[in-house]
Amino acid sequence: MTDENTQAYTVNGDGSISVKMEGKTIKYVLESDLGAVKVQLKDKESEVSKLQVELAGTNTKYDTAHQEVLQERAAKELLEKDAKEGLALKTKVTELETKMADITKVSGETATKLTEQLKSILKTSYKIDDAKLVDKALPELEQIHNALQLTGVMPAPANYDGAGGGSGGAGSLEGKSPLALATMGFDQKK
Repeated sequence: MTDENTQAYTVNGDGSISVKMEGKTIKYVLESDLGAVKVQLKDKESEVSKLQVELAGTNTKYDTAHQEVLQERAAKELLEKDAKEGLALKTKVTELETKMADITKVSGETATKLTEQLKSILKTSYKIDDAKLVDKALPELEQIHNALQLTGVMPAPANYDGAGGGSGGAGSLEGKSPLALATMGFDQKK
């Protein structure tokens, strides 16, 4: 009687029954064994839950570490870019320092020339003694010159005749004709 609709069963040594139906074997176990399997299943479920929690924590740690790695890479790339720009800026700074040194040198030379010219003006025009101007720097000389101009002190008149001043002057020449002036000039040279 081996018909496809017939069922063949086997009693196993552990008390379970195996039934063959439609080409498949189904195993029936005792209810007491089923309770033990349920307990084991609950233990496995709690173990699976624990492993899932650990996996979620590990995934979180992995994601955090991955973000840190990405941030470090970005920082490294930015640092490398800044380093390249830094080299260019260092070259530019060196060039600017050289130009600044040249400008400082020229500025110092110009300040020295201006100081000497201002001392000369104060000595010749305002008849200030050289001893009073020896230790004066450019800002002090400028203050002296400005003070003299503000107070209305007039520079000493220039003496262009080469006689070093003397008796005459512009007042004695007033009202004389050019011929008379020429005669006076001729007489003085003798």
